[in-house]
Amino acid sequence: MLLAALAATTVLAAQDKERVVRGLKFVGNKALDNYTLESAIATTKSSAWARKWYVRWLGLGEKRYFNEVEFRRDVVRLILLYRQSGYMNAVVDTSVRRTSRDVYVMFRIHEGDPVRVARLDVLGLDGILDVAKLKRDLPLQVGDPFDRFLMQASADTIVSRLRNTGYPYAEVLRNFDSEAGILRAEVELDAQPGVRMRIGGVMIRGLRDVDTATVRRVVSVRRGQTFTVPPGALVAISSST
Repeated sequence: MLLAALAATTVLAAQDKERVVRGLKFVGNKALDNYTLESAIATTKSSAWARKWYVRWLGLGEKRYFNEVEFRRDVVRLILLYRQSGYMNAVVDTSVRRTSRDVYVMFRIHEGDPVRVARLDVLGLDGILDVAKLKRDLPLQVGDPFDRFLMQASADTIVSRLRNTGYPYAEVLRNFDSEAGILRAEVELDAQPGVRMRIGGVMIRGLRDVDTATVRRVVSVRRGQTFTVPPGALVAISSST
């Protein structure tokens, strides 16, 4: 019996490789939209030209083929995504309708109640930033689902504010205590500002048609100013003793 079941599974998997994904649907999702869920899984639907019955006979559009192994992994991917988003009790069921050449896939999601942030502390910023105002600007707020992505975004926000205030080596340590049983999480963002730095000198190189004095008059960077790091900038800092 076991051998027969394995043989049937192997045959079905081989047939699925030739089946085109004509439909992909999510049901029951409210916290996460369809685009976010589609981006997290490997199973993708074919293009519109390949899905619509009244034009697919033309053979146009990109066809995406069904992979049973990746489809099973997609269930795990969705559960992990929901847990990272604060929904620790999320359950994902599936429904697959097969025809001789096509596959129609449905993910039925039971999100459950999320773990919510009961406390959010920001440490290490006294005398540097307005902590109360900063906390209001963070992506993660008290009462929100405990979204790990938003926690990281909040840490990045603090780092960006510090680097724009003269602390180029700033870091933020993330600590949390999450209890799925009582749907409660406590978050602590511990800022490590490092040394505040000022601009010691401004060097201008590579000029050909414009003299150095002209460039110095138009640039806003001056010696003695607080050193700031714009988002996405690549900066080399050298120290001298």
